Amino acid sequence: MPAFAYRAYLVDGSTESGVLDASTKQEAARKLAQQGRRSYHLAPVSSDRPQLRLPGRSALTFTRKVDLSRLFSELSVLLNAGFTVDRALGAVIAGEANRQRRQQLQSVLDLTTGGRPIAEAFAALPGITSDVAALLASGERSGKMAYICQRLADTFEATAKRRAAIGEALAYPAFLLSVMSGALVILATVLVPALEPIFEGSSAPKPFTMKMLSVFGTVFRDYPFVFPLAAVLGLLSYLVLSRSAGARKQFSHAVLKIPLIGALVRDAVIARYLETLALLLGNGVAMTEALGLAANVSRQSSLAASFASIEDNVANGARLHGAVVKAGIFDHATMSLVSLGEEANALPVVLDRAAKMLQLTLTRRIDTVLKLLTPALTISLGFLVGSLVISVMTTILSINDLALQ
Repeated sequence: MPAFAYRAYLVDGSTESGVLDASTKQEAARKLAQQGRRSYHLAPVSSDRPQLRLPGRSALTFTRKVDLSRLFSELSVLLNAGFTVDRALGAVIAGEANRQRRQQLQSVLDLTTGGRPIAEAFAALPGITSDVAALLASGERSGKMAYICQRLADTFEATAKRRAAIGEALAYPAFLLSVMSGALVILATVLVPALEPIFEGSSAPKPFTMKMLSVFGTVFRDYPFVFPLAAVLGLLSYLVLSRSAGARKQFSHAVLKIPLIGALVRDAVIARYLETLALLLGNGVAMTEALGLAANVSRQSSLAASFASIEDNVANGARLHGAVVKAGIFDHATMSLVSLGEEANALPVVLDRAAKMLQLTLTRRIDTVLKLLTPALTISLGFLVGSLVISVMTTILSINDLALQ
């Protein structure tokens, strides 16, 4: 009997993923409904497609993800032109050349035409987090779906550009590192074994570098499985630790404490938090509900705890400015803008302005770091290569000393 992979909401509002046996998609949906599950994603499981299960996640298939920046940009244009969401999705699907991405978009269209809310339908797409779904729900509720789609397109595009810039900055140092690793292997497996017989029977000790290269060459030549085994063990350790909430929390704290990098991560999350909060409040979402939804932008447990404390304080009657100050993670400029926004009853506008200021500052700092990163890594690798060359030359000179004895 065919099987269908599903994602569904339970009665308590939590989500569940699994596989259900059913002859048709309609029968699978009916079975889930009888079990009290509201499915928002239902797709046949293909036996010939490789699947990888990771801890804490549903089965991941090796498919191409939809370009969310392009998707929301096209939807914004079509919605502004007067298309309904269903017609706009149909037009996007018609223009999609990749079959796998077209199937993903078709599953969203099937859910929207079936009467599901837009946020639930889009949650079937990889990369749609709970805060993005909340923005889509608020846009549908307020009738500002075109504006929300454009803002989401801008956000995803900025994120993609930032990742591309980081990748380009690391490409050259990665190439140098790979070349240096290859040179190290050649030295350890070819040059050092050729030089070792010269020191045999001599009272002169081997240079320290030569000893280290000899050990490395022996392991690489006689036990080549050690290196891939270490990589596999490292991957398994990561997968096991990723299931542990305590390990994730410690890693989150460690990342935020890294000089410069921690500040960049914190500012990026706070900027996204402020932007999401501004959009939700601008679409008529209540303050406490908006704070709870905006808190989902953070995967850093320490920042998520700070956002949760803001929600709790506001729910208990505190002003937003007081809750923000008490959280202790915002800069003075942001706290001042929040205070002014509350006094002028213009929080959505002011929070959006604060988010843009943080994003602008963050972009400048990232650009500066990337400009310094490539030469810094290149110089560091140069020192390593130079040290290796000096060590080899020292070994060769020691051979000359042996010849003169």
